[in-house]
Amino acid sequence: MNIKQEIANCINYKLNDINFYDYIIESVSADKGDYSLPCFTFSKILRDNPTNIANNIMSTLNMGGIIERAEVVNGYLNFFLNKEYVAKSVLNNFKLSNFKSNEGAGKTVLIDYGSPNLAKFLHIGHLKTLIIGESLARLFSLYGYNVKRLNFIGDYGTPFGKIIGGMNKFGSLDEVKRLGNEALQNYYVKFNQAEAADPELSALARNIFKKIEDKDKEIYPIYQLIISIGLKEAKQMFNTLGVKFDDYRGEMYYNQFVGEVIKKLNSKHLLINSEDAKIVDLSSYDLTPAVIIKSDGTTLYITRDISAAIKRQQEYNFDKLIYVTDVAQVLHFKQLFKICELLGVKNAAGMEHVPYGRFSLPDGKISSRRGKQAVLLDLIEYAQNKAKEIIKDRTFSIEKPADVVNKVARAVLNYSVLKVERNKDCVFDMEKAFSFDGETAPYMQYTYTRLESILRKYQPTRALADYSCFDVDAFDLVKMINDFSSTLTISLQKRDTSIICKKLMDMCKTFNHFYTSIKILDDNPKTTKAKINLVKALKDTLSLGFNLVCIDSLKEM
Repeated sequence: MNIKQEIANCINYKLNDINFYDYIIESVSADKGDYSLPCFTFSKILRDNPTNIANNIMSTLNMGGIIERAEVVNGYLNFFLNKEYVAKSVLNNFKLSNFKSNEGAGKTVLIDYGSPNLAKFLHIGHLKTLIIGESLARLFSLYGYNVKRLNFIGDYGTPFGKIIGGMNKFGSLDEVKRLGNEALQNYYVKFNQAEAADPELSALARNIFKKIEDKDKEIYPIYQLIISIGLKEAKQMFNTLGVKFDDYRGEMYYNQFVGEVIKKLNSKHLLINSEDAKIVDLSSYDLTPAVIIKSDGTTLYITRDISAAIKRQQEYNFDKLIYVTDVAQVLHFKQLFKICELLGVKNAAGMEHVPYGRFSLPDGKISSRRGKQAVLLDLIEYAQNKAKEIIKDRTFSIEKPADVVNKVARAVLNYSVLKVERNKDCVFDMEKAFSFDGETAPYMQYTYTRLESILRKYQPTRALADYSCFDVDAFDLVKMINDFSSTLTISLQKRDTSIICKKLMDMCKTFNHFYTSIKILDDNPKTTKAKINLVKALKDTLSLGFNLVCIDSLKEM
């Protein structure tokens, strides 16, 4: 139901080509109606004061349908809606398909997120790219796009030479096979420490990596083992967080096509010499030069990103290619997109960077080399242990306790990322995040279990719903459910699903107030049916919304 459009249809006042729909807004408080029409803008056209204009418009209203009454206050025309009319229209016609869209039909969107460096532990910073990217992927899918989830893994460079050098110096291949990623990370840290005292080790790491590139018969199999160990652990963490990818090809794969990139850049006369390096001069586009080949002849990350963009277009024929990374990479992607445009990459205009603010724990900034507190694996385990604590005294007849633990832990981690506006820095407080009070994921999950419990207790009847019983909370829920489509649209446009999180939280708060102030299953089958229709619609809306923001719905908790 398009409430604003129905209100606009009730206005019979003609004012040039003005579409009153564009000017109707939600009222700031209930005493000022449900929706309002500010009439100040029209004063310039009619050369009259806003209050007179509002009164003149009010005199033309068709009353008795969606509008119960109207009043003029300080130049605003305030509309009070017929609650029974709106509730009946929204709830009797409610379908989950109302939230879906065919906007993206026939279009392919690639979303590049995650991108772990397999030479290092995944840290808490990876949580943000993973969950923002996954949430956007689900939202684009809802809008009918063919979505491909891409994980451009970091499997290239001297860090892998350091790991193998560290293994040779401090450990063994047998230890790697026995201890896996723990051993590899230990070698990496020890090699870095030794390198600080012995600079010659830097050359050793580069030489080992050169052997990796050359697929040396002794070194390359060890490198492949390192990658398989790192990727296996990363995939396990992705799975725990509810994230799965369609494509894990990374730097090593796309590096094989770098030669083609160099040829293309030369053919377009874009590559120039600068102090023994090869660059693309982007000064005419107000961008700093992009170094493509360093003075020592090696390529950079951007070179492989160009290679990946070209190959992805050839393979997927994308309409959009979205990169989800932190705000520090804004310049990198501006350079990348401009170079792809200059190279004539198809749909280069559809390449987009979605940056996000930094994510930290209360102790300070995150570093992948500084302490266990920053390691994602430890954070996941800690979250699961906290979830066990909060449900340890509860009994379950439907859900399995282990499943509840995993779903609560996952919800806490994922919601902690998405509840804050995407561009803002945020500090994640694990203790507060597990509370059933306040704006937390467990609070929302528990609200959902209340809805499930009510529906299990309800004995269906053939009674017709009587919506005249709806109070302010019930009517607010009806409007929130009805407006959820616009919430999704705005979130997609802004690439920010914190907007969805806020709306879901508002729904949960309003329902809990409604739940504690009124008896839902009463002795009147007609009013009970009305409230049950509201509960069903709310449950389905929350279920859809939870999925979009990577929170699992629970039947009991």
